[in-house]
Amino acid sequence: MKPKKEAFISEDAKKVVKKEMAQMKKAVTVVAVMSAEQNKPFNEFCRKLLTELSTLSDKIKPVFEAPGSAAARKYGITRTPTLLVEPDRYAIRFTGAPAGEEARTFLLAVLMASTGNTVLSELSRERLSALKDKRNVKVFVSPTCPYCPQQALLAVCAAIEKKDLISTEIIEIHENKDLAKQYNAFSVPQVFIDDSLVGLGLQPEEVFIEEILTAAPVKATAYTGTGSTEMDLVVVGAGPAGLTAAIYAERSGMKTVVIEKGNIGGQVAITPVVENYPGFTRIGGKTLMDMMAQQAIQYTEIHEGEEVLDLEKKDDLFTVRTSRASYTAKALLLTTGAQSRKLGVPGETEFQGKGVSYCASCDGYFFKDGKKVIVVGGGNTAATEALYLKNIGVDVTIVHRRDTLRAELFLQKSLAEQHIPILWNAEVKEIRGGKFVTGVVLENVADQTTSTLTVDGVFVAIGYVPSNELAVKLGVATDDEGYIRVDKGHRTNVTGVYAAGDITGGFKQIVTAVGQGSLAATTIFEDIANPYWKTGTAAS
Repeated sequence: MKPKKEAFISEDAKKVVKKEMAQMKKAVTVVAVMSAEQNKPFNEFCRKLLTELSTLSDKIKPVFEAPGSAAARKYGITRTPTLLVEPDRYAIRFTGAPAGEEARTFLLAVLMASTGNTVLSELSRERLSALKDKRNVKVFVSPTCPYCPQQALLAVCAAIEKKDLISTEIIEIHENKDLAKQYNAFSVPQVFIDDSLVGLGLQPEEVFIEEILTAAPVKATAYTGTGSTEMDLVVVGAGPAGLTAAIYAERSGMKTVVIEKGNIGGQVAITPVVENYPGFTRIGGKTLMDMMAQQAIQYTEIHEGEEVLDLEKKDDLFTVRTSRASYTAKALLLTTGAQSRKLGVPGETEFQGKGVSYCASCDGYFFKDGKKVIVVGGGNTAATEALYLKNIGVDVTIVHRRDTLRAELFLQKSLAEQHIPILWNAEVKEIRGGKFVTGVVLENVADQTTSTLTVDGVFVAIGYVPSNELAVKLGVATDDEGYIRVDKGHRTNVTGVYAAGDITGGFKQIVTAVGQGSLAATTIFEDIANPYWKTGTAAS
C-alpha cells in the first residue's frame, strides 16, 4: 500500500483559509506565469499553492501561463514565478513565490480583490482620493520578515482603492537578486514609489499614504482632529509586557487600548527561535507573539501601526495624541521596550539597508546561498542570530570584542556544534563598500593591530538602548542608561504613569516582561480604585 501523499497545505491551515475565503464575493482570476526550468522550486510552490487554494474556494481561478505566452506579453511579465491578482481590474503583482510570511499577504490580496474592500482607514481612503497622478509602488520583501506582510498589505490596499492610478509589485529579494542589487534593497521591507526609495522599514499607514501622494519620504504627524476617546488605560507598546497588561487590565474592568507603532511582538517577533519560554520547548518568536496577540484581542483593542506622537498631563488625566486619534486616559503604561544599539562606526548609517542589518530573520534570507556575513556581539542575541543564519545557509562568523562570550552555555555549545567561527578580541572600526557592503576593518583590542575582512553583510547584535522618548517628554525619571525607574508596583515618579518590560532595564526576558505586565496592570487597577495621591497614603 502506497503511503498517503501529504497535502501541500496542512489540514489546520485549510480550515482557516476556507473560513476566510468564504467571505469572497466575486471570482478572482490569478494569472501565474511559470517556467519548468527557471526558479523551479519556487514555480512548483506557486503551482501547488494555487491548485490547492482553488479546491478550497470555487471563486479562486488560477490560470497557468508559460513565459513568452500571449498573456505574459500582454502583462509585460519576464520573470518567473510571477502572480497577477485579477489583472483585468487591478495592477497587483507578486514577483517571486509568496512563501512564508508573504503567503498571508497574497491570500488577503485575493480576498480584498474579490470584495473590493480594503483594511485602510476611512481617513486614508479620503486622502487617497486626492491622488491625481499615476504611482508605481514596489515593496521588497522576504519570506522570513515579520514586518513585510503589513507593509506589502498596505501597498496592495492602495492598488485596490485607486485601481486606475496605483500599481503595486511585491518583490521577493532572494529570487530576484538582480532587482535587489539594482535598487540596493538588501534589507526588508523597503518601499519604492516611482523607482525612488521612500521608506526603509515598516511605514505606518498614514505615512505610507502621504508618501504615495507626494512620491517622497514623509514624517508622521500628530492627529489634529476634534474629539477624544475616553479610556481608563492607554498601553503604549504591544510586546509581551503590553499584551499581558492589557489582558489583566480588561479582565479587571478597565477600558484599555494598546497602541503599537510597529509590529505586534516587539523584539520577540524578530527572534527566530525561543527555547526558554515555559510551555514550549522550541517556538518561533513571531508564532509566540501571534498567540499572545490572539488572546489579547479577545479582551482589548490593539492598534497596530499607530504611533504616539504627543503626550500631556493635565490634572489627573492624560491626553495622548497619535498619528490617527486622540485619547484621554486615567493612567498610562509604557511598555515601549528597547531598540538595537548601533555600532557608531563609519559606514554603518551609509550602508544600513545595503548590507548592514539589525534583524537576521528580516534580512538574512538574501544571504542564504553561502554569502559571507559577520554577526557583531557576544550575548544571547548575537548567538541566536548566528545560529539562525547558519541554519538557512549563510556563511557566518561572530566578531566579539572580548575573549569569552556572554551568551548562555546552551547557545555556546550550539555554536560549537554548528562550527561557527568566532573572531575573539576583535572590534569593528569601519564598514566599507560601494553600492553595498564589501568588507569591514577590524581592530585587535589586545595589540591594536588592524585588518580587513571581506564580507557581504554585517549583522549588529551588541545589545539595546531604551525607547524612552515618551518617558522623557513626561518627565519620567530614568537611570544612567536611560531605563525607566519604577517601584515594586511599576509606578514611575510621575503619578499615573507606569512602566513594564525591557524599558525598565534589568533581566530582559519574555517571562520577566509577562510577569511585569500583569503586576503593573494590577497596580493600576488598585490605584485607580483607590488613588493614594488623593488620600495622602503611601503607594503600596
